[in-house]
Amino acid sequence: MPVVILSHKRAGKVSTVRFVANTKICVPESQRADYEQYHDAKDIITHPDSVRGLVAKKQWLIENVQELFMMDDDCIGMYRIYRPMGYTRKAMPTRDKAYDIIQNTADTAREIGAFMFGFGSHANPRSYNEFRPLRFGGYTPSGAAGFLKGSKLWWPKDTTLPMCDYWACLLNAYYHRYAYYDKRFAFGFGETFVGSGGLAEFRGSDGETQATRYLIKYFGNDVVVPKNTEGLRAYVTKRTMSRSARTIKIPWRV
Repeated sequence: MPVVILSHKRAGKVSTVRFVANTKICVPESQRADYEQYHDAKDIITHPDSVRGLVAKKQWLIENVQELFMMDDDCIGMYRIYRPMGYTRKAMPTRDKAYDIIQNTADTAREIGAFMFGFGSHANPRSYNEFRPLRFGGYTPSGAAGFLKGSKLWWPKDTTLPMCDYWACLLNAYYHRYAYYDKRFAFGFGETFVGSGGLAEFRGSDGETQATRYLIKYFGNDVVVPKNTEGLRAYVTKRTMSRSARTIKIPWRV
């Protein structure tokens, strides 16, 4: 399964290649020359410049590559969240080991009939439930998520709003009911909203609020709900909100 890094205007700053082996980098055609200064030409996938924004880039990849593991370009490592006896801190697998873990997880997803797979949502061990190391539904970040051939998943081309991960998780639940998430591992990423370049430039200042409204439009109030607020209506009328404030609630427990 190809491991493809989605990048934009970050030639020479793609940190993900330092932590995962055998990766490809997907960039606009006009930026190929910039990226070839730092990466082998055979490891670069280009898409038309008309494909603008993260949502459109993911849709282009799912149409043209079909089966792949998508990653953001600002990864700061894969972490083993569980603690074997004798270990007192998080351990980062090597580049080759991280690649092997992705491939093994893809194989498991394929064997159980899942079309989407991923890992833990946070690299913080306090978010890890040792009694539920494997999960089959809910949320996983699209910055490190895999999609198998035959999936019905797609992303809307009419928006650049930051809702790719929630959209994929909700649509996967609608079509396939379950996914496969190995919560024993998680990827860490840089700060999306302060780094230079990247696909965040297409979001807009109030993109998060608009993204929540967009998701509610398609999936309803029962599956897209805020945390730590009294009501959804009051929440989405705010002009600003944090990424951590939005969550999803799948109607069944998996």
